[in-house]
Amino acid sequence: MRTLSPRAQGLVAINVTALVFGSAALFGKLPVSPFWIVAIRSLFAAAALTVWVRLASARRLGRIPRELWPTAVSSGVILAAHWLTFFAVVQLAGVAVATLTFASFPVFTVVLEAWRQRRRPYLVEVIAAATIVFAVSLLVSPASGTASPGAALIGIGSACCYAAYWQLSGTLSTRVPPVTICLYQSLLIACVALPALPFVSRGPTAGIQWLCLAWFGVVNTALVPLLYLYALRRLSPATCSGFVALEPVYAITLAALLFHDRVSAWTVLSGLLIVSASYVLLRLEVAAPQGIEAG
Repeated sequence: MRTLSPRAQGLVAINVTALVFGSAALFGKLPVSPFWIVAIRSLFAAAALTVWVRLASARRLGRIPRELWPTAVSSGVILAAHWLTFFAVVQLAGVAVATLTFASFPVFTVVLEAWRQRRRPYLVEVIAAATIVFAVSLLVSPASGTASPGAALIGIGSACCYAAYWQLSGTLSTRVPPVTICLYQSLLIACVALPALPFVSRGPTAGIQWLCLAWFGVVNTALVPLLYLYALRRLSPATCSGFVALEPVYAITLAALLFHDRVSAWTVLSGLLIVSASYVLLRLEVAAPQGIEAG
């Protein structure tokens, strides 16, 4: 991308980032327990980041200050909960329900931010949040063809976890390099998921399943967040946040093309409302440090 202008490089990078972020939900289609998906994903991500740090001669793995360890551990555990619940929803109700309920996380970010600043939510935040709540209700209505209230509740819980992670990672990123955060969080998440593996069924049994999970860990989890940071150095945070908001669009489109998932008119309407309202809320948050993990 050296022959392109910095802005063009950033646009290519953020489009690839959004596409790969959107593909994350597709790995939930594997006949593998979410615990296995999360554990193997995290191990491969940690291995890839370790190799990257060692090969990049100008870079060293930073340390997390002792006073930030409670925040780092909390963010890792919460991110593990987000991943586990997210893939559970994919397997229970499909990619559309999982990604669109996940896209409601800016609502919880608004609530957490207002609580942190001890202020009332702004009117535009309230309107956007109400739009997302209404859109989720459309998604699980009987007429939508994707009705699964239980799965939607789990998806909303996943979105809540991600909003909490978003806030905590913002605190960490002001003092710790992103690569360091990703590496230590990947190791911590693996430690959370690995003890459960003897007690869950549906582990990977075929070579293609291991290959998919390796790709998921190395590319989606380890490398693409670094590509997002590359784009963020060349584009405004507002532009990057707009592409992040499109993650459900990429996910639903890929699921329809590759797995022939049905996309109803209700899903399209709900998606348009959620993506639009999420974009508004993300634009309000771009001035603050942001998390870069997704899905």
